[in-house]
Amino acid sequence: MRVRKALLHDATNIYELVNSLSHDGTLLRRVFAEICENVRDFTVAESDAGAFLGCGALHLYGPHLAEVRSIVVRPEAKGQGVGAKLLAAILAESEEHGIGCVCLFTRIPDFFFRYGFREVTDRAALPDKIYKDCQNCPRIYHCDEIAMARGEVPRVSILGTREKVENLVQIGA
Repeated sequence: MRVRKALLHDATNIYELVNSLSHDGTLLRRVFAEICENVRDFTVAESDAGAFLGCGALHLYGPHLAEVRSIVVRPEAKGQGVGAKLLAAILAESEEHGIGCVCLFTRIPDFFFRYGFREVTDRAALPDKIYKDCQNCPRIYHCDEIAMARGEVPRVSILGTREKVENLVQIGA
């Protein structure tokens, strides 16, 4: 198995895998155009024979914060270390960029605890994530994901102010 940066021809596999887990709420549905537009954010895993096994993305907010997104493994590849290799590659990429903190929202925190992530109980501490994504999320008023971070949670925001985010978080709490 190997991991590599995604190319445009991987967009169909990424789209199909991510959306195969959107019907039960595991992942948010993504449109194909969005996957194509952001394909450079993705890392893919493939078998030695070249079969697509999984993907994950690193979304950059700035030097202070990045987010792990859409990390998912095909059902037949689970338990083979694919998710761990994808996450390791994504975290290595964040280090190459000099990112101070990597965050994510998940329903499976135990997996991420093993890689140095910790729970962030105050979602308003991640204003860039909340301001950019959560306000447009269909689950804003009933989010069941756990916010997590690895590294020092930034004290600076580029996209939104803490006050705006606190209002969104209070509405969605």
